[in-house]
Amino acid sequence: MSKPLATMYVKGAIPEDIERKSILNISTRNVTTQTHGFHKYPAKFIPDIPRWAIEKYLNGEKEQTILDPFCGSGTTLVEGVLAGHNVIGVDVDPLSLWISKVKTTRLDMDRLIDISDWLIKGIRSGKKGRFMPECETIRCWFSPDAIVKLSIIRSLINEIPDKFGKNRKTKDIQDFLMICFSSIIRRVSNADNESQKTYVSHTKIKKPEEVNNLFLSRLEMFTRKISDFSELVNSKLRRKYVRSSSTTSLKKFLEGEKIDLAITSPPYIKAIDYIYNQMVELFWVGDWFDMQTQKKQNSQKEKYIGDKNMGKSKFVDYRPHENSLHINKLDENLQQVFDTDQKNGHRHSYVAFKYFSDMEKHFCQIKRHMQKGSHYVMVIGDSSVSGVYFETADFLMQIAQRNGFTNVNQWGYKIKNRYMRFDRKGRGGIIKIDRVLDFEKK
Repeated sequence: MSKPLATMYVKGAIPEDIERKSILNISTRNVTTQTHGFHKYPAKFIPDIPRWAIEKYLNGEKEQTILDPFCGSGTTLVEGVLAGHNVIGVDVDPLSLWISKVKTTRLDMDRLIDISDWLIKGIRSGKKGRFMPECETIRCWFSPDAIVKLSIIRSLINEIPDKFGKNRKTKDIQDFLMICFSSIIRRVSNADNESQKTYVSHTKIKKPEEVNNLFLSRLEMFTRKISDFSELVNSKLRRKYVRSSSTTSLKKFLEGEKIDLAITSPPYIKAIDYIYNQMVELFWVGDWFDMQTQKKQNSQKEKYIGDKNMGKSKFVDYRPHENSLHINKLDENLQQVFDTDQKNGHRHSYVAFKYFSDMEKHFCQIKRHMQKGSHYVMVIGDSSVSGVYFETADFLMQIAQRNGFTNVNQWGYKIKNRYMRFDRKGRGGIIKIDRVLDFEKK
């Protein structure tokens, strides 16, 4: 990659036209506006990027269709509906999709207030909760007081359809309250709040926040923001949420859809273990999608792009020189990882190989559903694997180009205030620049 241009400071809206290979230093206060701040989520990209792409490529039109094939917690989808467009979110992670759904759904505010008043009264009544996680070590993760209070809240939320009617509006409110509930779980647990991995530190003892006070304050904030959001968003807009990997066929989900713009931020090589990161939340909400135990959670991990948690049987027959990706520098990187990392080189080389193979399948799938001349804006960071630097953005650009896309621009921006800015101690490093790849469907 040639040397980038000098950094350009941006305050306010990102300029429509950006010189190739520029690096932007974006000053933004929009990270938690509207419903963006509903639930903490690792490696989110800033709302400014999808907002820029929507304004640039949809030209003020309304009710176009925007796709995010790795939608995560829904940053692109929120910006899409706020701009007056239909949105489709695809993700293999069920909690991510649930968060996205809640963040982009208008609510009946009168009904929400009635249900919230009933819920608050129930919490304050001290009524014993019936719900209990299917986790034998739950007392390691939570204090007895937290378990009792979380059980009461979850049990009350479970009762909402029977109390207020089994219909779509009530279900939307129940989902909203469940995500509000999920958003406090890490903070009231004994687990470290910032770590990529969910663990209880015995050297840096945490003082968990009190359950009821935190939940009620979050409920007040959620209610205020969803009220503002509901007033701004057109009730006729379509929203679709697809639990699937975008490396497999999306025909049955996207058949008949006219995709006018795609915007996403896919996982990195050796991606964050989202299930491990969400483990304490899944103990309390994972039963809604059959992921409430660690055994059930672990069985889902191999479906995630960039997953590094795999048995030896998956890669025992893999050899880089026998599995070329036909990009010289990328193939050299894979061989270098394989040869130089005596402990984990075989596994890590295969993880990287599988990542780029999966992304090739992804581009092949997505091109089938995009309009000719439509744009695909992708945000990705370069990575290090076993000390070998992978120019991930350049490699993905070459893979996209041989799968029906033209790269019309590429630029970057400095990452600031990203959740879990941990030092991976040579196992990937802190990614300081996100690359923005702008593709056009041929």
